[in-house]
Amino acid sequence: MRRFLVTAVFAFVILAMLAPPGFAQAPAPKVTITGLFDQVSSMGRNTYDGNLTRNSDKEWYARTRFRPDFEFAVGRVKAVLGLEIDLQYGQSGTNDGGFPGNVSGSAGGFGSSQLGAANGGQPPGCKVNTNGCLDLNTDVGGMIEIKWIYTEFPLTGKDSLLPFIPVETMARLGGQPFDTLGQYKLAQYANGDFAGVSAITTFSPEIKTNLAWVMLEEELAGGTRGLGINKVTRGEDYALIASPEFTPFKGLDIKPLYSWFHADGQTQGGARRNLANTRTVSGLINGQGARGPALAATSPGDPTEHENRHTIGLDARLRMGPFGLDPTVYWQFGRADTQGFDNTGTARKMTADMSAWLVDVIASYQLGPLLLEGRGVYSTGNKARDNLSKSIKYYQPLDTDGNYWAGGWTQFWASGVDYFNQGWATTGNYVGYDRYGRIGFALRGTYNITPALSLYGVVHAMWTAQAVDTDTTSQLASASGVGTAARLTIVNAPGWLQGDSNYVGTEGNLGMTWRFAPNVAFDLVGAYLFAGDALNAAECRGTLSATTGCAGTVVRMDAHDAYTLAARMRLSF
Repeated sequence: MRRFLVTAVFAFVILAMLAPPGFAQAPAPKVTITGLFDQVSSMGRNTYDGNLTRNSDKEWYARTRFRPDFEFAVGRVKAVLGLEIDLQYGQSGTNDGGFPGNVSGSAGGFGSSQLGAANGGQPPGCKVNTNGCLDLNTDVGGMIEIKWIYTEFPLTGKDSLLPFIPVETMARLGGQPFDTLGQYKLAQYANGDFAGVSAITTFSPEIKTNLAWVMLEEELAGGTRGLGINKVTRGEDYALIASPEFTPFKGLDIKPLYSWFHADGQTQGGARRNLANTRTVSGLINGQGARGPALAATSPGDPTEHENRHTIGLDARLRMGPFGLDPTVYWQFGRADTQGFDNTGTARKMTADMSAWLVDVIASYQLGPLLLEGRGVYSTGNKARDNLSKSIKYYQPLDTDGNYWAGGWTQFWASGVDYFNQGWATTGNYVGYDRYGRIGFALRGTYNITPALSLYGVVHAMWTAQAVDTDTTSQLASASGVGTAARLTIVNAPGWLQGDSNYVGTEGNLGMTWRFAPNVAFDLVGAYLFAGDALNAAECRGTLSATTGCAGTVVRMDAHDAYTLAARMRLSF
């Protein structure tokens, strides 16, 4: 029996060695480069510092973006490397944002504030979100961002890693785009890029599933030592996205969503909104000390302070002849731990219950060369007096990359023709304004004079779901780092008692797109914002304390209107 087994094994090995010549010839490797060049110039006034009550902030600048994707493919397996370079025309501060050994002074890009301190400050070396500046002789370096770096391969099905599973699954590993893993529309929940794994399984032309495991922050071995604030880690933060897709009949696509987000201690501002809250340690819901014991004011927080956020809902798209309808409904629930102050003023662990809604509907009608579209949004929010350590009613996407309501619907509240100047209130990142939620309606008409030339107009009115407390300071908000709030210091002590106005403002846009050559488009748009009373603010002429308010004169200031004019030349390849 043993002799027979040995003979059989040798026979199998010999056959395996002889088998490769019988296989089909391997496909030839192929390299493809796609991407775009953008040349952008824009001017405007009164939104750059996030405070519309002071309208002395104005600028006119220009910049370049190069965004190539290199695809290395062998058959159905491919690897993608996506790069990005953003450079401003001319130096605007003390340096050009290049290598530290080649320059001195403050750096540009993400590390700088738009206008410095509220009473003025040193400007950034380069435009915020650029890598550097093309100064005289353009000697800049260290400018390349890695956006995508992933491998895509067949996980199941024929000629796959797991060929015994009959249905086809295409998987990705590495840094990759969210694309449509979470939704059809742009950026209601998951947009931009992430590191992790995703898989799209196709059961039939009418049914498929999307799964993604998203790594936000990783806890390595050394960071697991110690207890509480003695850990040198912010914990392990991750998310799961599951979204099946169904096509009951031609023209109707339905995409349910379930997503679970987990965070320990502090986490990235893009995934968790940072807001002012006087009943939270450090005064910020994602600040140092808020996500850990009161003595942890200089630590990254206690990773045993957990947040578990669940988002469920439905995204759909319907096409019936010239009519289109794209409804989205999401409900978000969960619990989040923070260090808050109880009624005696003692800091202790508190747990906030989450319950938030997002409803977003687009309707469209094509009438020959004229496309008419309407869009509405409603997201819940917290009242001014709510303690955010106990209750969270504002909606929080996993990541929008600043693009919620983008795609030609606004030039002030999300990425527009110039996609660097619309983050001042972070509504493109978090949907709502500060903690107050959002109600909005927009109408857009696009007339295609020729297939190459189109004109469009947009009217967009915006309110908050809960009234804004304008007895607060208004500042430039951000999603970078742990995030900064649009509304910060209490001026009228004890503050956060009641809201004053829901009306944020109305904008009007006029624009054109001219595709004057193959793969080339020129965009030009002008936009004006009629500011509402919800953008009013208060200032303290005296000593200001975050806990006791203003020891001096409180001056209430009205918001002023704003405008922008932007042009972009885009070459796609």
